[in-house]
Amino acid sequence: MKLFSFERLMVLSAAWRAMGERPVLVACIGLALGVLLLGKLEVKAVHKAADFLGDQVVPLVGLVREPVSWSRQLGEELGSLFAVHAENARLREENRRLLDWQAQAVRLGVENRSLRTMLDMPDPQPAAAWVNARIVADSASPFVHTRLIDIGHAADIAPGMAVMTPLGMIGRVIAVGERSSRILLLTDLNSKIPVIVERSGDQALLAGDNSAEPKLDFLPLNPRFQIGDRVMTSGRGGVLPAGLMIGEISRIEGTRVAVRPAVDWQAVDFVAVLRHAPLPPPSGDVDAPPVEQSRTPAPAVSGLLDGGASAVLASGG
Repeated sequence: MKLFSFERLMVLSAAWRAMGERPVLVACIGLALGVLLLGKLEVKAVHKAADFLGDQVVPLVGLVREPVSWSRQLGEELGSLFAVHAENARLREENRRLLDWQAQAVRLGVENRSLRTMLDMPDPQPAAAWVNARIVADSASPFVHTRLIDIGHAADIAPGMAVMTPLGMIGRVIAVGERSSRILLLTDLNSKIPVIVERSGDQALLAGDNSAEPKLDFLPLNPRFQIGDRVMTSGRGGVLPAGLMIGEISRIEGTRVAVRPAVDWQAVDFVAVLRHAPLPPPSGDVDAPPVEQSRTPAPAVSGLLDGGASAVLASGG
């Protein structure tokens, strides 16, 4: 019998290992509990210290922040003063230009009256009256471009009157009720308006085709217009006043000349109807064709809509 066999040594080592692991496990558990307890105590102490320091630092931070806030407000006030100074200088320059234009307008007005008197010309047409209206309904059809407004015979509205926005004309009245009227947009297939190209003087007929950009028909043989030229009413036929802004030439593709309207009628809610009386036929010659109206531009319509906007009415010649 062997006293120190291999199997016996393995059993003894396992027993010794188990006896040594128990104290180590107990010590680790105790150490963990101690660390946890110490951590709790340290956290409470840290919180108490932080609260104490916060109570002491808050007044100091407030004292430091006040000068910073004052300096920031001072910088903002100085920036506002500089901005006001620059705006004041710009307004002074603009006022000077307006005074120059006013003096020139007065001089031209006196000269115009003198020339009219020398040539024994009739007085110019009076300024057209206007009345505001709200668009209350549309045609809701891709084939008919019309709108319904909330004024009619009660506001002295009549068929043929131009319908305007501060940017220009969007159409004309085609039907009138007692308290409502229907307007035909420039883009409708049935819309035909005599127009003139401002720069070149070429006259044509603006014809809608149910697209976003109406076209120019009955052009002269050798037109001189180009892309970007402004288009406005010519006043031919005496139905519409001359000089109402329509838009500008956007595309020239062969024989098709497209005009981009000055007004996005899809975004229009309020309009103004110009109460312009059509040119009457000569007395005693009712069946004669209407006389061509002078290309003198329509008078500017100021304050077209509430808010101080004014209609864009430029020269037709």
